[in-house]
Amino acid sequence: MKRLLLIIALIFVGLYLNAQEDNCNQISGNWKSEKDAIAGVENTSFKTSDSVKPDENSWMSSAHFYSCDDEFGYLIIKSDNKTFIHQEVPKAIWVALKDARSIGGYYNFYIKNKYKLEKKGSSSPVL
Repeated sequence: MKRLLLIIALIFVGLYLNAQEDNCNQISGNWKSEKDAIAGVENTSFKTSDSVKPDENSWMSSAHFYSCDDEFGYLIIKSDNKTFIHQEVPKAIWVALKDARSIGGYYNFYIKNKYKLEKKGSSSPVL
């Protein structure tokens, strides 16, 4: 009997954890502002979630990557004054950013003004 209860409990835990992963695919993408988008991404469970803290000489305080499919994802860059969000960033770009000698320099050259956050079903950026 105890074994049966344990098996049932493990099944429920597995179902709960699986439901948490599915949360990622339910992002609406219809944000009213960049601030709403950042909060929406940061409060969602993703298949892949990774971060890096640049050295103290960088203008960045942190960089975070969130992905549903482990191929493309959201990139959130934080500085002391502002937070930036990008979408559809290839994971290869994230890996290169983490490995760059200058994370801020890599961001400025390869990411800034690219991968702009856009409303779903529209080509207009979220302001």
